[in-house]
Amino acid sequence: MKKALFLFSALALIGCDDEDVVNTLSGNAEVFAVTGAEIAGAQGYTSIESIENTYPITLPDEFPAGSEADLDNKLGTLGIDIDDTDCGVIDTRGDVCFGAGSNTVCVPDEVTKLGIKLYTIDMDEVRRAYDNGFYPKLAADFLGETYANFDIERVSCASIGL
Repeated sequence: MKKALFLFSALALIGCDDEDVVNTLSGNAEVFAVTGAEIAGAQGYTSIESIENTYPITLPDEFPAGSEADLDNKLGTLGIDIDDTDCGVIDTRGDVCFGAGSNTVCVPDEVTKLGIKLYTIDMDEVRRAYDNGFYPKLAADFLGETYANFDIERVSCASIGL
């Protein structure tokens, strides 16, 4: 009982949403990758595959991104079961970087929002997903100095072109 009380207190302090609490209590966690972006001066979201071909923007090779089909297939190939999916956006009108130290990958200034696909997976699989290009959603909350402190706003998948 003390562990549960501590967990609820910790989650309340870091500002997790209801989804995070439910996932944590059921042994799950959310990971995400970028599927598209909103570019300054452009209309709507551009798929991650089209950004470099359509705009004079170069995304770092380590950028946590892919098409929805590629991301779904990657998790399947890794043998990671997907319990649920959702979509969201990250406002990047400020410095948004992923990773830590020399592995930091920052969002180019021309990108104003990132469209992301969220995957609910078993908590034991988070490290393997991370090692293969997905980012844990709670990393920004738990490891503030290691990951960018950004908010993920949940949106309908259709609103970001998925």
